[in-house]
Amino acid sequence: MIKLRTTSAKLHRPALYRKSNAMTLIELLVVITIIMLLAAVMIPTVRYQYRNRALREAERQLIAFIGSAQARAQQLGRPVGIWIDRFSESETLAGANYAVAVYIAEVPRPYTGEIRDELVEMNNTGKLTFRNNATLLNNRLIKPGDRFKIQFNHRGPYYEAIRDTNGDYNLLLPNTNFGRIPTADFSNGVPYKIQREPKKSFLPPLRLPAGAVIDLSVSGMEKNEFWHAVPEPLSTNPVIIMFQPDGRIDQVFYHEVHKVDPNTSPSTYVILPVVKRPIRWVHLLVGRQNQVFPNTLFIEEATETANVMDMENRWVSINHRTGSINSEQVDSIARQTSSSDIALKLTAARMLVRSGTGSGGN
Repeated sequence: MIKLRTTSAKLHRPALYRKSNAMTLIELLVVITIIMLLAAVMIPTVRYQYRNRALREAERQLIAFIGSAQARAQQLGRPVGIWIDRFSESETLAGANYAVAVYIAEVPRPYTGEIRDELVEMNNTGKLTFRNNATLLNNRLIKPGDRFKIQFNHRGPYYEAIRDTNGDYNLLLPNTNFGRIPTADFSNGVPYKIQREPKKSFLPPLRLPAGAVIDLSVSGMEKNEFWHAVPEPLSTNPVIIMFQPDGRIDQVFYHEVHKVDPNTSPSTYVILPVVKRPIRWVHLLVGRQNQVFPNTLFIEEATETANVMDMENRWVSINHRTGSINSEQVDSIARQTSSSDIALKLTAARMLVRSGTGSGGN
């Protein structure tokens, strides 16, 4: 009988000739090409979603921060607000038209003097004279140029006053008729209570996500009341929005740049403080830093990149009467392209907030 050899010849082949399961060079190149095509399609989409996520996160944080200021005003029983700092690379440089940091602003405790029963006198022109009060005179509490409110005899309303550049204290009234002031013998002095301007709190501030800013070039109150700091030089002064303990807006502090003499070269400017009790909503535009105040504002071209033209940006708006906060996307200003009036275009951009017909907010 013949015995057959069952050992396969394949087992005796050298390792060089065995079949390999690895990818060939062509297959590897095909896979790399597919990955590159997918990345080219997905990266712009992911980047777009990230940009919008930063805006929505900034909007959410700002709304929560405003709510915390209103809650603190209720807790303390005196005005508390938000202090919007204009961005500046250093204290020596002019500020920008946008903000990336927001602080809590608080009104200091009422001041009635260093000793008991300190008195104030007032002459017929509204000039105030504080008795035995070296603290005020030494600029520790009220500096020249500061505004404050004063109440006489610890009752009645507070009256606006200012310390001028000469160091004198003067009541700010529309005329010299002092019949509205509680009757008192001012020649002998009366007790007083002073409410000072808001100060930046030491509580932790809000810092917006990278790339997101509050665009102050188009933020502000209705129509032509907005806070852009043009023409040059830009102002470094903040915008301060104060709330009463019941949540409503008390006052808005900001500064306006006025051209004194346009005929001089360079032109002469002066920065004047403004304090207003708003009669309309206050609007804050959450937008992108690279879209703040382009070279041409509100042009009617498809290439315009201003924040107010970008419908992905968001308004955070505060009702001046109730303090309620609403957020909506920027509306198209196409309905006002035929007009050169900036106020009308801003009104159009805020239309979704005004009408309440947008996608909703807080």
